[in-house]
Amino acid sequence: MNCSLCNRISATKTQDYAYLIHEYPNSYLYLGEHQFYHGYCVLVTKGHYAEMTDLSETDQVALFREMMHAHALIESVFAPKKMNLCSIGNVVPHVHWHFFPRYADDPHFTNPPWLQMHLFDTARVSPQVRDALIEKLRAAVTPL
Repeated sequence: MNCSLCNRISATKTQDYAYLIHEYPNSYLYLGEHQFYHGYCVLVTKGHYAEMTDLSETDQVALFREMMHAHALIESVFAPKKMNLCSIGNVVPHVHWHFFPRYADDPHFTNPPWLQMHLFDTARVSPQVRDALIEKLRAAVTPL
């Protein structure tokens, strides 16, 4: 199996992927490689699951707690007007959640984030910006 998110997890374990914000018991929280939406992050399950229903009920509940913890963390650091969360998995069938902070000055506030997907690559972050955002988020992490 060649899964880009499993590859990301492997690179995280060898410290070859520099976007890790926080490790939870069942998932990893990463800063998004683009910041088209300032504060964009992704929560990825440690295990390879195609659907939420592939997780045990206990793991579903634990993952939901981690997801809500990550949501509160991002919200506390960036203070968006609204947070868009989504888990689609059509391109990468590995359970993961996207966190898109949305701000009052967003000209496309009422549109789903995916309508701007063609612009995401225009907002790739430098290592310096990446590291600063990650440190800002790590400094605000509270116990689960």
